[in-house]
Amino acid sequence: MRATGKTVLLLVAFCAAAVAETLPDLGPSVRSVFPLGGRPGDTVEVEMKGRNLDGTRAITFARPDIQAQVLSSEFFSLRARITIGPKTPVGLQDFRLRTARGTHVGVFHIGSLPELREAEPNNDLAHAQAIQLPAMIDGTIEGTDYYDVYRFHAEAGETLIFDLLATRAGSRFDGALGVLDERGNELDFADDSYIHKDAFLAFTPQRGGDYFIRVSATQEGRSNGSYRLAAGAIPYMRHVLPVGARRGTTGEFQLAGLNLGSIDRLALDDGMQTIAEGKVLSARPDLLTFRLSVPPSVKPGRYRLHVFAGSLEAPLPIPMLVTDLDEKLSTPARLRSQAQEVAVPVALSGVLDRRKTEHFFSFDVKPGERLTFDVDAMKLGFLVDPVIGIYTSDGQLLDFADDRLQQNGNQPPNLDPYLVHTFEKGGRYVLMIRDSAERGSPNYVYHLAIEKIEPDFELRTQTADETWYRGKTSLAPARVRRNGGWNTPVEVWAENLPTGVTADKVVAEPKDTILKDNCALNRRMDGTDVLVPIHVGPEVKPGVYPILLRARGTMNGKTVEHTAEVFYQWESVGKITGPITEQKLLATVTTLPPVVLEPPDTVTLKAGKQARVRVLVQRFDGGKTPLTLEPEPALPGVKVENNVAQPGASQVVELRLTAAGAVKPGWFRLRAGAAVSPPIELKREKDETAK
Repeated sequence: MRATGKTVLLLVAFCAAAVAETLPDLGPSVRSVFPLGGRPGDTVEVEMKGRNLDGTRAITFARPDIQAQVLSSEFFSLRARITIGPKTPVGLQDFRLRTARGTHVGVFHIGSLPELREAEPNNDLAHAQAIQLPAMIDGTIEGTDYYDVYRFHAEAGETLIFDLLATRAGSRFDGALGVLDERGNELDFADDSYIHKDAFLAFTPQRGGDYFIRVSATQEGRSNGSYRLAAGAIPYMRHVLPVGARRGTTGEFQLAGLNLGSIDRLALDDGMQTIAEGKVLSARPDLLTFRLSVPPSVKPGRYRLHVFAGSLEAPLPIPMLVTDLDEKLSTPARLRSQAQEVAVPVALSGVLDRRKTEHFFSFDVKPGERLTFDVDAMKLGFLVDPVIGIYTSDGQLLDFADDRLQQNGNQPPNLDPYLVHTFEKGGRYVLMIRDSAERGSPNYVYHLAIEKIEPDFELRTQTADETWYRGKTSLAPARVRRNGGWNTPVEVWAENLPTGVTADKVVAEPKDTILKDNCALNRRMDGTDVLVPIHVGPEVKPGVYPILLRARGTMNGKTVEHTAEVFYQWESVGKITGPITEQKLLATVTTLPPVVLEPPDTVTLKAGKQARVRVLVQRFDGGKTPLTLEPEPALPGVKVENNVAQPGASQVVELRLTAAGAVKPGWFRLRAGAAVSPPIELKREKDETAK
């Protein structure tokens, strides 16, 4: 949300909606990037598509060794040249795009393999594009382009990896993979191998020869369909156990995967710098054992594990946690009566490797003791959906948690259980963890943290970008997440505001926000959503300002204050969630246009047939006079009717367009006085094109 957040306004309490009027979102947004990434040391020209991209002033990366130059920018697209430093680590890197109307945080993938670009036509076996492995292939599937097919040569017995990187890199592409022989027979197929789709396939041919890898799209996947395909006999990491490493200690870890036998070096980084390096103790193709020492100065959190085989790095790092807990492996105990004994606090890593698998852990507590049970599984990218339950020593279910994946396009989905329980009676209890659907897989990995916890809360922004209009009130969205049984109100406000800007304090009550999912069912969010009113004076100087959201609460006589952690705005970068690299919430102050026109992106006309075009006319000029909407440039032979916005507030005007003769495709805008709409693509129906 960059202005008032029209979507959020509909979802929060009505009292917040009364504070600020609905303002237009004129900040930039990026819906697709092609190519999705590049290689260290390379210079890449990219095209970004989205909205409000005209007048892009700069693109800056969180890492200073990645530089970008804007080559051109229009409303729906821009071109830029990105130069990647030779020592830039593999993985996603944040960039921020800036215009006079706002900013946008996105991601760009840095790979380790030779880069190839898709060459059309390559939709079938007869036109398959020949490639040499290993490679990182950048491609797109859009519109009527259903398949991309690549021909490659393979030797008998080698293990080839095909890993489709799309939603994990901010793309909206929902793709699948298939391996075909020379006759077109499908030898293997993969779809949705990761939590937010993306496909993975490992292929070991029984004989040497030529084969085909086919990238295909679902019906929904053919929109903004950029992807990167890592392909070849390359190292691939499935998971590491334990998932977490305790800071200030040295531990041994096992890395499961493929083609790991030649790995000779490992590194753990935060995207900006290496924090620890691992030593290989033993290696075979499917399993590697290494030792890793994590300095005590490293902050607990999520990091990225990289592996190297000489000069070749695995193209996709995997997540690894750093904690303050004793990190252990689950035994695992599959019966409640034979639960694995653990001493709290502890973190347990395990694999729900078979159907109907349940793991059990027993622990002792004192009367009145409060423990938190925090699971990381789906948040790490695994398809497992864990649930946890606490049982008494005689087998009675005491408490239960299942944060199911909820479908609501306006909010990040709930992922993984989080449970706080106060034990009234001391003694021994048992914790169970399983998949919610009782599924099992060798890659259904979980990390379960059990520890004593004092009441506390977290504050998160719901966006990294704000657009504020001079003389108007905007709403800054945030979420308060309560931990350890925190059950008192939390006050939220904004700080570091420019001169002429003030903010109201709001209170987050100790109740999780309830929203409806796509099936109209009520879903409890992981925290309380609030909107902080921001009042921007008419004299405030336009510009970009870093601001802070702060929160304070008191419980049991203890006062706690926190600064908000800055998170990606949900679905502004596809399915990517979590904190951005450069922890800055930027507010762009600009002037609100008197009139804003929001037409559809395209209009289709046919000779003699009327087309109806709905245009939202938002008026901030008092609306005292009518406004006439006219095409610019004029459309020869096209009659425009019902094109007057009457005096008053914002309204929808339904224009009627009628073409007297053949329609000439092109682009036009709508003008209403000084207001000009975004570009509109004029199309003609296919049967007329055929003539």
